[in-house]
Amino acid sequence: MLELAAGVTLPEAAADLAAGLSLLVAGAATWARAPRSATGPLLTLAGAAWLAGDAWSALAYAHRGPLVHALLTYPSGRTRSPLIVAVIGVAYFDGLVPEVARSPWATIALMAAVVGAAAWRWAAARGLERRARAVPLACAVALAGALVLAAVGRLADLDTVGAAAWVYDAAIVMTAAALAGELLSGRTARAAATGLVVDLADRQEPRALRGALARTVGDPALQIAYRVRDGWVDEAGQPVRLPSEESKTQMVTVVEEGGTPVAALVHDPASLRDETLASSVAAAVRLALANVRLQAEVAARVREVAASRRRLVETGDEQRRRLREQLRGGAEQALSEVSADLSAMAPGRQGETGATLHALASELDAARADLERFAQGVHPRALTEHGLSAALGELASQAAVPVVLDVPHRRFPGPQEAAAYFVCSEGLANVAKYARASGARIGVALVGPRLIVHVADDGVGGADPARGSGLRGLADRVEALGGTLSVSSPLGVGTRLEAELPIGAETAG
Repeated sequence: MLELAAGVTLPEAAADLAAGLSLLVAGAATWARAPRSATGPLLTLAGAAWLAGDAWSALAYAHRGPLVHALLTYPSGRTRSPLIVAVIGVAYFDGLVPEVARSPWATIALMAAVVGAAAWRWAAARGLERRARAVPLACAVALAGALVLAAVGRLADLDTVGAAAWVYDAAIVMTAAALAGELLSGRTARAAATGLVVDLADRQEPRALRGALARTVGDPALQIAYRVRDGWVDEAGQPVRLPSEESKTQMVTVVEEGGTPVAALVHDPASLRDETLASSVAAAVRLALANVRLQAEVAARVREVAASRRRLVETGDEQRRRLREQLRGGAEQALSEVSADLSAMAPGRQGETGATLHALASELDAARADLERFAQGVHPRALTEHGLSAALGELASQAAVPVVLDVPHRRFPGPQEAAAYFVCSEGLANVAKYARASGARIGVALVGPRLIVHVADDGVGGADPARGSGLRGLADRVEALGGTLSVSSPLGVGTRLEAELPIGAETAG
């Protein structure tokens, strides 16, 4: 209070009494409803000191200590900051030494320190903590304004004490109502919880969850540990050790679902002191974990399907290679031997018998050639033994149109080589069937970790990728390896078939 002068009017006395009672009522309500916070006892002490000052002038300023204490430690009522402790100590000293409290310069200095400390607390906070500290900052500014107004009036010999007293009483009532109302209503916690849910609405991955929680509770160092079987892991799946219960700098809040621990929040002890916020954060974590687990399960299934498709392609290629080897070492070899025997027998026979033997040998050679071409289509021998460059060279030599090759003389992983070969084979087959082209070009290039393969012609264009099953089968093969297949075919310009195939980093290097 501003010390009451003799001859005070009834309205001034009523305003002074209302200010003291507001501190007592706000303090008692907060003490009863939020016993974990020391704000209630401090406001009660400030109110008692205020009313005691009306009866004993030596205590006219005693309320300043507990009031400043409540402002600079809100909402917990506690602090570990040496700076804040020093300012609070000065406020108690000022309030208990009337000669100091009456000094205009001492009052101005104290209020500057209180407002500065409240502003520093607000600026240093994050998330919910910053929103909570905005209330005492506003109250500190209002109280300081009234006291500084009175101090400046005394320094300038102006009659501002009466107006300052009314402003101060109003600021006291506002401070008591604001601190108690904010602490009891939990508006800040509910707003933070709402913001957390909104923040997580479109981002449910583990990193987004941790970031949103850290922003909400104002603890950048917050970490989330996930329960996996009998241990705890972080968002990257690495094992983590939770802090011990004796730790003074970190606290563990376990989130349970159906009585079973599913996650643990490692945070600053002050960041989840508010029970409303703590329960809202736990609910958000449970919701987000359900989505994270669902996404992780879907992603795992997608990876399994992709791996299965890749294995099918690789298995098919291996079966093709084995079939080609079996044809080459079995049927082809047998036909070649029988043809050779017939050819050897023919010169010793005269007439129709010799001619028949020659004809049979020729038919066997033709059948063997057909079988060899079939085996080449199943899986070219040159691809397995000499690589993509040699296999594409053979393919180009058998094409219906001249083909220009630009293929590096190096090996690539087997599945990618096979896919690249069949892309080129299908491309040249389509050139022969539909393009009416005079020539074609095949290019293979390694661009970073991807193998780029293209087949282009100078034909009529207008190709429809959905027209035949060949390109659809190629697309399946390429996509099973994690690649893409595209067709560009403007009318009158020609057609370009291009595949991009990922390869290992060691191969790219």
